[in-house]
Amino acid sequence: MRPRLPSLGRWFVLWGVAVTLVLLTVVVPAVAGFHIDRAASDAGTLLAGRVAAVESRERRPSPRGDVEHEVLLIETDGTTVRIESTRLAGDIGTLALEAGDEVLVTRTPGPDGPTYYVSDRRRPLPLAALALAFGLSVLVIGRMTGAWSLLGLAASGLVIWRYIVPGILSGHDPVLIAVTGAAAIIGATLYLTHGADRKAAVALAGTCASLTLTALLAAVVIGAARLSGVASEEAATLQLLSTHAITPTGLLLAGVVIGALGVLDDVTIAQASAVFELRDANPALPARELYRRAMRIGRDHIAATVNTLVLAYAGAALPLLMLLAAQGESLLLQLHREYVAAEIVRTLVGSLGIVAAVPLTTALAAYTAARFGAGRDSGSGAAAEPA
Repeated sequence: MRPRLPSLGRWFVLWGVAVTLVLLTVVVPAVAGFHIDRAASDAGTLLAGRVAAVESRERRPSPRGDVEHEVLLIETDGTTVRIESTRLAGDIGTLALEAGDEVLVTRTPGPDGPTYYVSDRRRPLPLAALALAFGLSVLVIGRMTGAWSLLGLAASGLVIWRYIVPGILSGHDPVLIAVTGAAAIIGATLYLTHGADRKAAVALAGTCASLTLTALLAAVVIGAARLSGVASEEAATLQLLSTHAITPTGLLLAGVVIGALGVLDDVTIAQASAVFELRDANPALPARELYRRAMRIGRDHIAATVNTLVLAYAGAALPLLMLLAAQGESLLLQLHREYVAAEIVRTLVGSLGIVAAVPLTTALAAYTAARFGAGRDSGSGAAAEPA
């Protein structure tokens, strides 16, 4: 079968998504006065640079051990600067730079003119190659559906960067911004990726209901646990640098909502697909039987997805887990520290939202499939794949 052009339903969805994105990323920020005030910092200005040459590098003995003295010529900011550095040999964080390396250079003003130092490496080639490999893999394996999913990913990034981040930084309610932004993201990604059919509509309804439940539960637990929302270094620094008042607990709750969104999308569309496939296989199945059979799949999905979510959080917090183990204190007592308790709340509340999403979405899909049928339009979803 030859691939078909998008149907009228697909074009309608594209226009709807485009209008929503324009409203959230252009109109609303302009009307509501979204603006990111760049905080003044003594840390200097970050610039791109390149190591032109290693002028000298030598080791010198000192009472604290061998010291490495290095002189680099760095091309940055339209000129070549000479940067000297002295550090203990083998010190953690040593960059070991050579001529031709791409670097990040920090320029700080001073009474005798600006000073420069190398703050990190630039990694344009590995990051670009990884992004390209990811995009090509999605396109080759997913074909047209993969292409639509990449478009949905771009829409998600646009909403986060142009609506959620500046909206919160402008002093607006983090929960309101996160929930409305999440609704736009889930609508765009579901309809772009899976098409304008009843399956996507059911998944969208199930996701929104589960996301609302997750937000309410997070608000209750954060209040009951008396979490301040400033346990992490990033959250505390944000309070100091932001020119607008940002509610720390609201920011924590917004993070829970955004963090649960991606997994909820996966769970709800999988359950909706299972129900409609069962309906296609046996149109005589009533709603109760569709629900019962799909929940068998859902229970396996819950086990796998919740485990995935916990492992994802554990992987991100692995240095923290190792630090807790190395302190030699009782683990049960350390769980009450806010920076640990906040991660536990984030993980368990998100997991509860996922658990709730399975029966909610399955019930909605079973009712819809039994009453209205699959309602599929071969051109309304992703473009048909070649056989």
